[in-house]
Formats: sequence, structure tokens, C-alpha cells
Amino acid sequence: MKRLLFSIIFLLFLGCEEKEVPLADHPGAQIYHGKARVDVRCYRCHGPLGEGSSRAPSLIKAGKTIPSPLFIETVMNGRDRMPGFASVLSEKEIESIIDWLQKIHANGNH
Repeated sequence: MKRLLFSIIFLLFLGCEEKEVPLADHPGAQIYHGKARVDVRCYRCHGPLGEGSSRAPSLIKAGKTIPSPLFIETVMNGRDRMPGFASVLSEKEIESIIDWLQKIHANGNH
């Protein structure tokens, strides 16, 4: 029984392993992951690489199909369950996040 419990815990641990963040030093990655600002952690809802989750949609598709001004407006003002970040992030910071997402997902990477 202990062996089975240990195996289950071990497998859960493996499943929770953090994904390597490409271009981790990029300013957009730093903001997205809460490294540059403690009051912003996009990854908590949108996933470590913007792939989305049960809490929030994928930013990969949004970054490719939504014009940057609309993307920025959505982040600034919020939408549905997402709060607005106008009092927290500048347009330049949001553009940096968009740039990072586009770079790491260019040509189907990640």
C-alpha cells in the first residue's frame, strides 16, 4: 500500500514539473511570470507559455489573430473573468509580453 501511494505521489510530482521558459530573460517573459513585477502573474491563468488553462484562454491563438491594439485594450480593461491591468501595466509592458509570446510561438514552436 505504501509503495502504491509513493508511486502515485511520484507520478503527480512528475506531472507538476515546471516547463522550461524559452527566452526567460526577455522583458515580456519577466513580466508574464511575475519576475519583473510581483503584482502580475499572467502564467497563473494563461499557462507557463500562454497555452491557456481551464481558467483562461490560450494567448498563442490570440497573439496570432487579435490585432495588438485590441490585445492591449483587453489587458488594460479586462474581459469576462479577467480583471483589467490599466493601473498596473503600461502599454509598453503589454507590448513586451506580446513580443515574447510571438517569439516563443513563431513557426509552431512550443
